[in-house]
Amino acid sequence: MARKKKGIEWVGGIAVMPGYVTGEGEPYRPEALLWLDNRQLVLGVSVEKAGQLLTRASANLSETMAKPMVGKADQPTRIRVATTELAEVLRAGHPNLDIVVGPTPEVDAVMASMREHMGDHADEEQTYLGPGLPPDAVASFFRSAATLYRAHPWAHIPANRSVFSVTIEQLGLRDAALVVIGQMGESHGFILFGSFDEYLLFHEAASALERPEDMTLPRHFALNFERGADLSPSLRKEVSKHRWEVAGAEAWPWPVAVDPDLVARPPSAKELTFTEAICLSLPQLLMQRAALEVAWKGASPPITTTVKVSTHAGDVEVTLRAPHQPVVERPPVQLMADLFEVGMQEEVDDESRAELEDELLERFEDSPEAQALAELSIAPLVLDYAASYFNATIATLDAHELREIVFGIIPRKVSIDAAAASGIIAELRAFYSFLKREFALKQADACLRELGSDAVKKLSAALSDKRNFGMAKSLFMAGAEAGFDMRSQKGIDAWMRQASSMPPDAFPLPFGIPARPASRADAVAKKKQRKEAKKARRKNR
Repeated sequence: MARKKKGIEWVGGIAVMPGYVTGEGEPYRPEALLWLDNRQLVLGVSVEKAGQLLTRASANLSETMAKPMVGKADQPTRIRVATTELAEVLRAGHPNLDIVVGPTPEVDAVMASMREHMGDHADEEQTYLGPGLPPDAVASFFRSAATLYRAHPWAHIPANRSVFSVTIEQLGLRDAALVVIGQMGESHGFILFGSFDEYLLFHEAASALERPEDMTLPRHFALNFERGADLSPSLRKEVSKHRWEVAGAEAWPWPVAVDPDLVARPPSAKELTFTEAICLSLPQLLMQRAALEVAWKGASPPITTTVKVSTHAGDVEVTLRAPHQPVVERPPVQLMADLFEVGMQEEVDDESRAELEDELLERFEDSPEAQALAELSIAPLVLDYAASYFNATIATLDAHELREIVFGIIPRKVSIDAAAASGIIAELRAFYSFLKREFALKQADACLRELGSDAVKKLSAALSDKRNFGMAKSLFMAGAEAGFDMRSQKGIDAWMRQASSMPPDAFPLPFGIPARPASRADAVAKKKQRKEAKKARRKNR
């Protein structure tokens, strides 16, 4: 009997390149379309601007099959790709091929190799100059950076009070989060995030370095002051040639934009402009040192200063506020606006909250977003936890607080199997998509980012981690692992009879019931902090 020829699998994928293209206007990261055979040899690579490769993928595959980069290659019978979007395009153009969706670690390995290779040559490409950044613009930046360095803000700003709000409307910054660094004597400068939520996400990731697989870093912009000796020879030569002002041997400024995968690029003209503006305006806010001390202690509303400064691009108006407090806006739709008003009270009225939330959940249940859900069990739980832990309603709960509920409180307090993680995240994504569409809830986008692609994995790990279990939850989960139906009273009673001679009703189990903070001191502290924030927000509305 003739032996059937084994099928040949290729792997394909579109990935963001680990570097920026400069010299063509605004810097951008191109994408690469790669094809690899079953020997993991790269048969084809095409590089274009982001968004341009998907529609060309089918034709590109045909070209690679006809003329691969490495000479002759076995023709594929099956193509494995990582996304459904790419799979659909390929199926339309290649109906005779078996197109499947699955992990593509081969593509990841190629990109990692590219990243390592490009990193080896990073110093060769460094320059302060670029499109929209002529020598006079960079000279203006150096002067402003020297002004900031001589003010030594890190010597006057406590490390735990170092987050400021920055608004520069004409440059597109609104309530951005500015963090001054260097209080420990190292890495002087600042980091700028697009929002307070992004700062909190960065802070959480930096605190979890022992678990790098859980890290998600937001985009950010940094101004670092370096030792001149630590910069590349090309940069030192450039500074010397143009005689740009430097405040000291350890005060050579280096501005850089950083992507979530830690790929860095030089600043754009706009970014250099807002860096100048921050360098010139921050020392003026620090002149109100006594008032800042009072505000940092929570004894007064935040201190706000608006100044006009001169940059290489002209005059810029900067508004700085310390400490940073996220601006929560009243939603435009009445039901959510009513929940906003309840949430902004010093003490949430549970009766008013419950009445409004019942109506909200009824509307969600009838929404298109909820049609694919078997039941609504997690959204009501989040609403109750928002009130219990944060004295908030869904209209005032921010993304950081949602993250704490989903990945911290629920795993600690709710007895539920890790396999439920997918359903929990799906329901919350549907809920926040509904809140965004129906009520234009401003923080919905930030909350949806918290429920992004890695949320199921992260929640599943938290639900499986027995270090998160309290005594009641440990007992409950032990019953489930022993094969008892812990969702029914009969199953609970049977487990309790086996586990102990004590009567079953002696063990209150927390399944599906919001739990208050274990520590009364923690609860009081959280409530006081929330009240102070609400007072300040009302004064600034």
